[in-house]
Amino acid sequence: MNFFGFNRSQSLQTNTLQTIDAQTLKQWLDQQTVILVDVREADEYATGHIPGATLVPLSTFDPKQIPQSQNQKIVLYCRSGQRSTMASQKLLKAGFSEVTHLEGGIGAWRKAGYPVQA
Repeated sequence: MNFFGFNRSQSLQTNTLQTIDAQTLKQWLDQQTVILVDVREADEYATGHIPGATLVPLSTFDPKQIPQSQNQKIVLYCRSGQRSTMASQKLLKAGFSEVTHLEGGIGAWRKAGYPVQA
């Protein structure tokens, strides 16, 4: 380990967490450039979720469950943004280089007037 706390063999790859608003997510969904992941629990998902979202609850979250595509961005969301931030950190620790979460969660999506699916 060197002075800065890194092993010389470690990569200094920068993994980033991006935050987007509901309008940006809607544009990305319309362009089909998103893998959308809902990290709420199954009962929350059943009461309404963003169309096209895959359920991967934070309580059982495993980065291996998240599909990867070079042509699509991974976007996570929850009710308000807290759980999606935690899930995003797990993805970054697992080596995902870019992860995005929806600021304000499904609440922001609904407030913007976008549809939910039950």
